[in-house]
Amino acid sequence: MSQRSDKIEKDVNASTANRLLVICVDRDNDVGEKAGIVTPVVGRDACIEAAQRLALEDPEDADSNSIFSAIKTYEDLVSKGYQVEVVTIAGVKDRGVQADEKILSETRKVLERFSANGAVIVSDGEDDESVIPVIQNVLFSSKSCDESK
Repeated sequence: MSQRSDKIEKDVNASTANRLLVICVDRDNDVGEKAGIVTPVVGRDACIEAAQRLALEDPEDADSNSIFSAIKTYEDLVSKGYQVEVVTIAGVKDRGVQADEKILSETRKVLERFSANGAVIVSDGEDDESVIPVIQNVLFSSKSCDESK
């Protein structure tokens, strides 16, 4: 067993989160701009299709590899017994506040369909990772609303 697999297994055993959302973030919306894909993309097969279309349009774009990495993470977590959904969300070409607002909106939309109590963020770099606090805020406020029901 690989070290990564061991780590995932330890995390599963130590975690209280059992409904996870694997989120691939494309803050500058290459998936939409280059491949014409409307986000959020929800589900394993839809994410595979999006990654393939983006890779065919621009083989050098790192976002397609990020989507495939999110799918791999999804499959690893499913094999460990988690209830998991994988999604690709995107901002806008110019990034900035508008991108963050779109990512916030898409995350909320996904959480309406799949109520998660944890998330794994996958991205191709620091710019995409800057939205992690935005996603955490939505996830925790969603979780708080679920607990108050």
